[in-house]
Amino acid sequence: MLFQSLLLASTASATCLHGLSKFKRAEGEVVVGTFGYTGLKSPLNWASLDEGNLACKSGRNQSPINIDDTIALATEAPTVDIPEQAVEFENLGTTIEVIVNGTTSFAGTDFRLKQFHVHTPSEHRLGDEYFPLELHFVHEGVTNASNLAVISALFQLSTQGSDPLLSGLAPSLSAIATPGTKTEIESLDFSSLVEHVQSTPLHQYTGSLTTPPCAEGLTFLITAQPLPIDVDTFNQIKSIVKFNSRYTQNALGEANMIEVAMVSGTETQMAPPAEEAQGGASQEGQAGQPEKGATVVISEIQGTPLATPVSGVVVKKN
Repeated sequence: MLFQSLLLASTASATCLHGLSKFKRAEGEVVVGTFGYTGLKSPLNWASLDEGNLACKSGRNQSPINIDDTIALATEAPTVDIPEQAVEFENLGTTIEVIVNGTTSFAGTDFRLKQFHVHTPSEHRLGDEYFPLELHFVHEGVTNASNLAVISALFQLSTQGSDPLLSGLAPSLSAIATPGTKTEIESLDFSSLVEHVQSTPLHQYTGSLTTPPCAEGLTFLITAQPLPIDVDTFNQIKSIVKFNSRYTQNALGEANMIEVAMVSGTETQMAPPAEEAQGGASQEGQAGQPEKGATVVISEIQGTPLATPVSGVVVKKN
């Protein structure tokens, strides 16, 4: 099944889980997140904040990632319907979020849009390039609420103004400057965003929530081209959200970056593969020959083994 069921932990204050059926809030409540991005509340220590956050330090398909040529494009476009509507805009402390209704159909599965929230800077990178802002549109399955999918829209700074969705948020930013506050917005225009998502290529992969509990099995659809955001709007959002981007995770299926860090510099360290130098030569030089100045171990001379290998320095290449 394309969209796998998630066994979600009990961390109801996690950004990505807000508004979902499993994590109903009291009427009128704005729950401020208990995790963060600095010091002992930062991503390196999320697994210590709640016993349900174990995947944050051990999961091997964690998000966000760098999108490279190993990540395929979606073979079809989603069908997205987000009507213009009144919404609730709130500050969770860990992000700012909009509670919104909409539907998305993709790969034979129907989803309900529950909310979207902001990350500054972007969590995902395209070819190692980061973007100033990323929006996550969080969906749950209509027939199975444990099926989660996120449409991720990237934004680039522009001198030509912002996408209408962000322009609609801008006048209300001052009303939610303090964590735990909220306000109503009478109308938001999603038409440009919807058209963009349905017409631009989308990168698709199965990863995880980018906030605690970091549960895996979630499908990401990430826009290959960014939408615009003007400098003033970006600075207003950034001044409220501050920094809320989880560090880039390892390639899918590889060891969790926290596991990598735990053995870094030890005998069991995980060294990266040798990279090819320009022109296809290895780091040792053409045809495997060491470069001038390199230290080598000499175990034989003209085919005659030495009783004890010795170290030497290359002073001249053949």
